[in-house]
Amino acid sequence: MDRTKLSYRLLYISGVLLLITAIFNENWLVYTKTLVVSSVFLIYVSKVERIQYLVILGLLFVLISEILAVIDFKKYFRIINVLMSLYYCFNILLLRKSLKRIKIQFKKIFTIQLLITMGLISYVIYSVADMISGSISEDQLYLNVFIVLFILFIGLCYYIYLNSRTVISYSLMVAASSFLIVNIITVLNKLYIHLDVFVILSNVLQVFGHYFLIKFFIEQNDLKPNTVEFF
Repeated sequence: MDRTKLSYRLLYISGVLLLITAIFNENWLVYTKTLVVSSVFLIYVSKVERIQYLVILGLLFVLISEILAVIDFKKYFRIINVLMSLYYCFNILLLRKSLKRIKIQFKKIFTIQLLITMGLISYVIYSVADMISGSISEDQLYLNVFIVLFILFIGLCYYIYLNSRTVISYSLMVAASSFLIVNIITVLNKLYIHLDVFVILSNVLQVFGHYFLIKFFIEQNDLKPNTVEFF
């Protein structure tokens, strides 16, 4: 069995284990999250032609932050925000290759479709941030930095998706949408109201987010621009 097939099997197994632990024992998520990120890492190194070390460093940072979130989200809130801010900063840098391929044009940035989408996303994110502000007053600056970088990451993802004509960009859209939902419900679950369904949903979507983002980075060299104009 080659490394790629083995890494995919590990992802399937670890994904099932993650779901089981999310339902029955949250403390074991420390181990199953590690398996998921490890399997995504193996998929990346086995399939990509040229390894980008920012991808690997980003996976390491996101793994550490997820483990800390399981142990004590509120206690390590500041560290988690720093690590996740760096993670999205790395992803923004990695997306530069795709942006060069499709080219940034101001007329395509200020389209009604993109502006409405990003306006609604920004409103939802800042509304959630306002809801939890009382719980993290001392760490507000770290949260604000994270929010700015995350919104920029989401905006770049949707810009690339809207302005490319290959199925590759669908992976980026799925990843961005998954991370958006995960970040919102994780914060609500940890700092506002705890619901079992939030734990299950956030962990399942994390698997999708990590996998499809890595899939995009593996395939982004084949990305092609779209000539269709959006009103």
